[in-house]
Amino acid sequence: MELSSEFIKENQHFLRSCILYEVLQKKPISHSYQNFCNTVGQDIMNYPDFEFWYYRFYHGNRDLHYERSADPEPKTIMDMPVKLMHKIAGNLDPIERTRLRYMNHAIKTVADSFPPVFEKIEISISDDDMHWALDNKQYMCFKTGNGCEMYKPNSSKAEESDKCFIEKGIEHLALVQKMPNFQVNHVSVEVYDDTRNHVDLLPVPFNAKSAYIYGHNTHQVVQSLAAMNPGHLESISLKMMYPRERETYGMIFETDQFKQAKNVEFDVAMEFNVEDLVHFSHLRSFKCALTSEDTFEDVPRIRDIISTFEELESCELDYHGFLDDPPIRRFAEAIGEDVPIGPLVEQVTITHRYQIPGSDDCLEFKIKERGEYCCQVNIVKLR
Repeated sequence: MELSSEFIKENQHFLRSCILYEVLQKKPISHSYQNFCNTVGQDIMNYPDFEFWYYRFYHGNRDLHYERSADPEPKTIMDMPVKLMHKIAGNLDPIERTRLRYMNHAIKTVADSFPPVFEKIEISISDDDMHWALDNKQYMCFKTGNGCEMYKPNSSKAEESDKCFIEKGIEHLALVQKMPNFQVNHVSVEVYDDTRNHVDLLPVPFNAKSAYIYGHNTHQVVQSLAAMNPGHLESISLKMMYPRERETYGMIFETDQFKQAKNVEFDVAMEFNVEDLVHFSHLRSFKCALTSEDTFEDVPRIRDIISTFEELESCELDYHGFLDDPPIRRFAEAIGEDVPIGPLVEQVTITHRYQIPGSDDCLEFKIKERGEYCCQVNIVKLR
């Protein structure tokens, strides 16, 4: 006669006998539980109860009439002292604490009491993959035929998704950004193809102190800059795959990120005219390449423009003079300094001081040869 489910549920002695039988078979608990459910029914006993009796019998306590009500109530993680929970959370890195936030409200509160501070976040995007690193934690998303595969730290198993690989990566970064009081010191964004990089689609900008941006063109550089909060960003370093777009550089000057930055460095391949220097007047320091077709006319203009920069502390110019050979000689002569004759010019550093009119401050120029058609000019304001 087939036993009813109600009878089985009420007959604890029978159920425990079945569990003891599974223990005696010496099979893994997961396999034993599945076999138990197939025998007595899928909804007769939940796994935690089965686990209790399984391990009790496994360790030799085989009293089928034991009353669990005599046991003290089992402890859970929520019974842990708050002080101990804070100590544990404090020893986790920001990524590990991110996972704690999704356990329950109380643990989320503990996790959120530690501001997630990252030293650096690095993002790299190409036409078929996206890599990002949160400090030393590496993540990867690869384009597949129907979506993407995502790999997380310490795991060789891919997480498959039907989403675009960039969308999936941005979605994951957004989870970190949404953590209360999220902070990062440095953000690096490198984009290696000419498509939209989507970094500017993050829900909130990065509150980074410094940023390195590498883009296919000026439009991509500006896109990536848009992912930085101009209220926090102090230092910017920019580089482009195709930098010969001088007519588009104005897009960079118009961004709030550039206007509010204190230190900016442009890759030497991004060349500017003397007229562009007026956009640098708010900076404490900057580095860029300047080209000129008339050194004798432009060098005094460079000096006069920079001398008006009230916030300036220092700058470095890679100066390219049109058909100047060597350019250091022409530059030095343009500011009234003597230059050694012959090959010695390649080995010397020429120092020049310029008293800023109406001020006790002066500009100190240090000029040295840098290649056949370039000289390096370091300028420091002496107060």
